[in-house]
Amino acid sequence: MWGSARGPETSDDLVGQVADYAIVGLDPQGIILTWNLGAERVKGYTAEEAIGRSFSMFYRQEDRDSGLPQKILESARRDGRVERTGWRVRKDGTEFWADVVITALHDKEGQLTGYVKVTRDLTEQHKLEVALRSSEERLRLLVGQVSDYAIIALDTEGVIETWNLGAERVKGYTAEEAIGRNFSMFYPEEDRRRGIPGRMLATAAELGRVEQTGWRVRKDGTRFWGDVVITALHDEDGNLTGYAKVTRDRTHLKTLEDAQDAFYAAFNHDFRTPLTALKGFVDALRHAREDEREHLLDRVEASADRCLTMIEGLVEFATSRSGLTPLMLADIDVAQVVRSAVQDLPPDLDASRVKVPDEVVVARADGIAMHRVVTNLLLNALKYSPPDAPVEVTFSRPSAEHVGLTVTDHGRGIDPDDVGTIFDEFVRGRLAQDDGGTGMGLASARDLVEQQNGSITLDSELGVGTTVNVELPSSRTLKAPAPLQRAGSSPDVSVPVRPSASPSPTGQASP
Repeated sequence: MWGSARGPETSDDLVGQVADYAIVGLDPQGIILTWNLGAERVKGYTAEEAIGRSFSMFYRQEDRDSGLPQKILESARRDGRVERTGWRVRKDGTEFWADVVITALHDKEGQLTGYVKVTRDLTEQHKLEVALRSSEERLRLLVGQVSDYAIIALDTEGVIETWNLGAERVKGYTAEEAIGRNFSMFYPEEDRRRGIPGRMLATAAELGRVEQTGWRVRKDGTRFWGDVVITALHDEDGNLTGYAKVTRDRTHLKTLEDAQDAFYAAFNHDFRTPLTALKGFVDALRHAREDEREHLLDRVEASADRCLTMIEGLVEFATSRSGLTPLMLADIDVAQVVRSAVQDLPPDLDASRVKVPDEVVVARADGIAMHRVVTNLLLNALKYSPPDAPVEVTFSRPSAEHVGLTVTDHGRGIDPDDVGTIFDEFVRGRLAQDDGGTGMGLASARDLVEQQNGSITLDSELGVGTTVNVELPSSRTLKAPAPLQRAGSSPDVSVPVRPSASPSPTGQASP
């Protein structure tokens, strides 16, 4: 059949010189009959060491124990040819990844005369394939677990092929609900009618990439502002194979931008009004009679106070959002903070309308921050209530770990359509558009409370009033009231002064 590898004088000698493939001849029982240069290079045996031995010596022990070599020969005899890949063993005991083809040989009468076995060492390719599969698996797991971005693959028609955790979080669909459907289902009906999804795919195919921001639709029908990037994918020959689509929910940013635009417009209008009035009053003062000057000065002061209030609100909100002022959390008497805030209310407000219980309420909070929160809530309650209506402050223990602070007024209330957004930045309710506010008081209060690991909610009914509820962490129970002394500076407001609690604005309890 073949001779061993000596001079290239015949076709057998040509085979013997092939170095990249191990080409050997086997008898019907799998005994090695011929051996080429490639076999020596791949397997490590010389012709003298290999010829006459069974080819099963190249298999792992567990494969020999299971009878795999003979099963492969039987498959080749039955089917004429068999191809297998797997680990094989060299002379020195090292293993290599082999691609093996065994072909059955027959004589003219069709009788089996043996086999030709061709083996190629694909160890390096196998390592690359394993590394690639591992890399692809890591990438799949990485992409699959990203929760801030919806990362999905589309086929050339826009049909969804993959779905990650971020896609489920952003869009509301599970993988089973999304895969196999067209990505156009995320677009509003008006965008689908205009053909926007198809145009985005066409643009990505033409330019390689397209980016767009706009409204998208979740499973529950709600809309979100999506920042979308679609990238065309191609094979090695440059043929389009599909698209990668990355979406981020930017609804909060869109809401903030819209609110800021509204705020800037309102700010311009609201500042212009008192400043124009100031200028007019100053001009009037120049020519006013003596008996008119006091009235005009009051109007000037009122307009200046309105501007100052707006500026202070803006600065306070910016400061709380910037985080430049760190909060110092400690056990404080929140009730004392409320009483201090009442004493510090502007003199033009009737602070006697605020009713505060005489008790000690300990919470884990920052006294200065809570003073700002309470002041904001009291100013709103007094501003939007009739001049003779009381404002009640109450305390509660909603759970073993929290204390509650409630501010209730009996004013005009908040429009029901505004209740859900009234704590958002720059938002003023429909009923407060002409009140000269900045829309940052409640937003600032919410931020400060949340920075203290608390929560703030609001209930309101038109014509009845508004109740704001603040909950703060606390590990202390409510204490009985201590003996009281009346503060002389505010005779209509009970402000207890206790040996155990400092009357400072921070409400920090003394040891």
